[in-house]
Amino acid sequence: MSARHANYRLGSFYALITAFLYAVQEPFSSLAAMRLNTLQFVCLTQIALFLSVPLLTAHRVSRHDFVALLADGWNYGRLAAIFAIGMTGLLLYNLGLTEAHPIIVSAILNLLPFWAALVALAIMRVPIPVSPVVFFACFAGAFLGAMAVAWSQLPDRQSMNALVTQFAHGSWVYALPVPICTALGATLIGRWFGRYDESAAIAANFLFANVILIPTTLILLCRRSELNFDQPLAIALMIVGTIIAASVGRVFYQVAITVTAGDNGFVSMFLNLVPALTAVVSFALSWWIASLHFAFDATFFVGLALIAASLAEFTRKSWGPAPRAD
Repeated sequence: MSARHANYRLGSFYALITAFLYAVQEPFSSLAAMRLNTLQFVCLTQIALFLSVPLLTAHRVSRHDFVALLADGWNYGRLAAIFAIGMTGLLLYNLGLTEAHPIIVSAILNLLPFWAALVALAIMRVPIPVSPVVFFACFAGAFLGAMAVAWSQLPDRQSMNALVTQFAHGSWVYALPVPICTALGATLIGRWFGRYDESAAIAANFLFANVILIPTTLILLCRRSELNFDQPLAIALMIVGTIIAASVGRVFYQVAITVTAGDNGFVSMFLNLVPALTAVVSFALSWWIASLHFAFDATFFVGLALIAASLAEFTRKSWGPAPRAD
């Protein structure tokens, strides 16, 4: 699909659905993240993704393309490359969190639209659908809004000295490549597996990772005598959240990239909505899970207004008849 055939109206719709689906994962996985160690969490996440493969390939076309993709030996090098990129991002994310203020890491992760636009331009030759001034102005507004939402949830917002200290000496630098890995992986799936159904491509990538990570984590857990998964509610919620967000949400993300002719920067702009939408999901679940709490104060609503205004203007400009190169 050439850039001039990109459907930004439909892409906006799929990107919004992606943001809603992505917002589910953190609240649903919070109990498991608190009560399980890292290895147990990774193992159960991979099991959840493995359970989603039949769901993703339930449709006949998806099932056919899934088999065809795995039957082509040339695709395994590409699957390995995407797996390596994803694992690099995950390891750097965990390393970055060790001694970093959460607001700094949140700021780094919310740079995704910027890096996604550059990756789409470099790999897919997709120009930004609006002028650079409009793109960066809307990006700045949505970024500041997302930061305001994240800031509103910090338990101690007065610790500016600690924030400055961690900015100067913290581990946040390790998280800098994380949004690049996220953008690169999604763009490469669109480029390398664009002729296959999106659900089939995502399922194949999941299965490739599952075959490596599930046996590895189970062996390590067995050696450590940590195969005691005694948190049924936390595990059930995490599996449901992972299937909704990481499986179904990932498919909608790839569909949005496809219909916008590989414009990952455009699609990723809508992910700035995720922190605010997470608040809504957390608030709904807090009636049953006491540990979930989201503060709806003035800072939160200012951030939400900034995100909404920026995305509305970005969408309006993107839907215009501006010419786009191939």
